[in-house]
Amino acid sequence: MDEFVKNLKIAGGEILEEIPQDWYVTRAKFGVAENGAVWVEEYTKELFLSENVAIKLPKNEIYEKMTDVMDKIQNPGVFISGPSKTADVESFLVFGAHGPKRLGVIFI
Repeated sequence: MDEFVKNLKIAGGEILEEIPQDWYVTRAKFGVAENGAVWVEEYTKELFLSENVAIKLPKNEIYEKMTDVMDKIQNPGVFISGPSKTADVESFLVFGAHGPKRLGVIFI
């Protein structure tokens, strides 16, 4: 779990103790420690158009490597590892370019 938290924070995500009011909430099927990513099967416009997204992640569904979860993917979905961002040639960083500006994970 420590590696998952570390890598999620490197990607710009945060760990939530509680879900803030007015955040869009969804659930992840599992998480991957090596890159701090979560697998979300609820592939909806709200997931990408909301400014703040909270993802509920079961504590017992965190795996060490991407190769550990490949057979767990049975439905369409997406890996998410932090808020969306992009930078132009001059390195001007923009958050929320094609998804949430803030992304938090709460363990359940």
